[in-house]
Amino acid sequence: MAKINPYKRISAALQNEAFEPMFAWGLRMALAAAVPVIWGLATHHMEPATWIALTAEAICWVELKGTFGQRTRVLMGGIFLALFFAILGSVTGTSLWLSTFCMLGVAFLSSLFKNLGDRGSGLSVCVYLLFIICNAYPVDTIPALETRSLLVLLGAGWTVIISLLISAFMPARQPYRRSVALIWRDISELVGTICKGWDGKGPRSTIREIYVKEKELRNTIDSSFTFHTATVQQVSKKDKHEYQLAQVRKATALIGAHMIAISSELETVNTRSIETTLQLKISALLSAFQQAADRMAIYVLTLKPEEELLLVSRISRLNNLVRLLKEYKVKDNAALDATEQRVIQLSERTMKLFESCMARLKEMGDDLPVFRSYSLFKTVYTLHPKHWIKNLQLLFNFNTFTTRYALRAAVAATVALFIYKWYKIDHGYWLPFSVMIVLQPYFGATFKKAIQRIAGTLAGGLMGGLLLHVHTGLHIKEIMLCLSFIFMVYYLRRNYGIAAFIITLNLVLLFNLEAPVTNELIITRALSTIGGAGLAVLAGFALLPHWDRKWLPKHLVSAIQNNYDYFLFTFFSPNPAINWTRHKRSTEATNSNAFDSFSRYMQEPGTKKMSKLYYRLITNNVRITRELNNIHLEEENKQAKNSEPASDQQQQKIDNCLFQFNRNMQLIHNFDIDAHVRTFEADNKYHSPFQLTEYQLLSLDKIILELQEMYDELEQLAAAK
Repeated sequence: MAKINPYKRISAALQNEAFEPMFAWGLRMALAAAVPVIWGLATHHMEPATWIALTAEAICWVELKGTFGQRTRVLMGGIFLALFFAILGSVTGTSLWLSTFCMLGVAFLSSLFKNLGDRGSGLSVCVYLLFIICNAYPVDTIPALETRSLLVLLGAGWTVIISLLISAFMPARQPYRRSVALIWRDISELVGTICKGWDGKGPRSTIREIYVKEKELRNTIDSSFTFHTATVQQVSKKDKHEYQLAQVRKATALIGAHMIAISSELETVNTRSIETTLQLKISALLSAFQQAADRMAIYVLTLKPEEELLLVSRISRLNNLVRLLKEYKVKDNAALDATEQRVIQLSERTMKLFESCMARLKEMGDDLPVFRSYSLFKTVYTLHPKHWIKNLQLLFNFNTFTTRYALRAAVAATVALFIYKWYKIDHGYWLPFSVMIVLQPYFGATFKKAIQRIAGTLAGGLMGGLLLHVHTGLHIKEIMLCLSFIFMVYYLRRNYGIAAFIITLNLVLLFNLEAPVTNELIITRALSTIGGAGLAVLAGFALLPHWDRKWLPKHLVSAIQNNYDYFLFTFFSPNPAINWTRHKRSTEATNSNAFDSFSRYMQEPGTKKMSKLYYRLITNNVRITRELNNIHLEEENKQAKNSEPASDQQQQKIDNCLFQFNRNMQLIHNFDIDAHVRTFEADNKYHSPFQLTEYQLLSLDKIILELQEMYDELEQLAAAK
């Protein structure tokens, strides 16, 4: 077994790399930053080499995601930002007050870059890193500024060339397929969490554990839409690849919804009260779904024929397990029998969606490399002004949350820069740099990152100091520098403490190439990091803090309102089948915001008297969303589409549900006085545009029960306040 485990770990690492190429990202950074260093060592031009390498490293922090066009735009933006802020830092560094004033603007702007998601975080690092470092080493003559600008352009241009060359040989639709493959992987992890304990070998997963996986799945779907925004309705069938991938993504998201529906059905089943035979059949079915989702993820990513054969065998096994579950007859338990039949029905629909995904991927055909898919005109069109305007609108999307965070970061970084400039701390630029790295939108995240940053920095500084005493002829420092470029990116999302250790080691070794780094300098660096982390924590606590004890009620109100709108769309709109998944995603996003806010609320200092009420309200709201999803899934899977409206009896139940919703809506002013309460009163003659099936009526009954519980909880919460 000891010999097998390392192989399994390597295999898992390679598979993770295929889905999220962090090692490839680190290799790109190593190539972009190490080549200038090697050139500097060979030609004894270490000062210009250091500036070229520093610029290359700054731009390489931008993660290349999305299509070739999106990558091209973000790299072009990186060149402009690198040059502009390097010049700004270089010309203002000689003046304390000018540096302080510019730091305020730079920190505010770089914080806003987080509005652009993953790409924005990398651009943010590029902006403040180059400004702070160039400000620490200012120039006072035009020729010196021209030389600095040329070196920055060389570093930026070299990075862009490396990045575009790598991107040019990738399959054109691989980023899209990778985003869909990640959805499949999250579905596999969700099913694995649902399956836990059904084999009788351990406890079942809690509701919270399942919801966390459900939330991760939803975030991955949202991430896919961030880079590939077009839905099925918006894509032309003439674009065969884009259309088929949009259909595959839609089917994949629906499979996720079906798995969540199966989880909801099994939630109330007590495994101790059912026969072992049925328990093991359900366990085998869920395990088979997990394995099929795993295999589908790899097939979507690779499109290899051998993976298709393996997937076909997984689906065949699923068919056999569903048939075995059908043959099992539940005795003397009507509720359990209904649950079994519903699980079978949802499983059969899921298998049809599996087959649909496979058929569409085969119909899509080969995925050609970028250099064969992009004509000259199409490549130039990627830089069309409309794309830049859209990104600028996202960047300057001011709201209470982003503005408060940007102001907090700007003030904290400016104070840090002023302290280091006023007291003329040698290499004190680590003070504002640490503030910008550590400071997060939420206090809990800032405190956690500060601890990791300090520990990693101290360890990295110690290791760097030891390496500086190694004999130069061994070239160990140069080898460690090249390796550090790779591993600091690799660990960035896996373990920030290790990443901080490697980043510190990298910078100690990089700056030592130009001029020797002393032990005193390493100590100053460590103290500056501790001071910067302390300032960040202090700013998060005292400067425009975002306390979730205040914001949690607002998030909860928003989630309740979105569920209400989703309900109205389902039963009181003329065609609820059109684009219903958009309402689903919007509602689930607000539920997720409320859940995240509750998690942060529980980590904040102070008493949590109302935590149980908040938690129950959030779970009630989540269950209502799931039942509305089930109603739409059932409607979408009806064999015969009829235009018959709901019967009188069905409409009476819908109106009762509306009444319960309206009662709850009247109470939300107790938690958010700024909330715009809007209630809807149905016409007595109105009937919902579709007849409800037995399962849809059952979902409606569940929604009514959840709403009644929520009303009591809202009243208790209002009384407690």
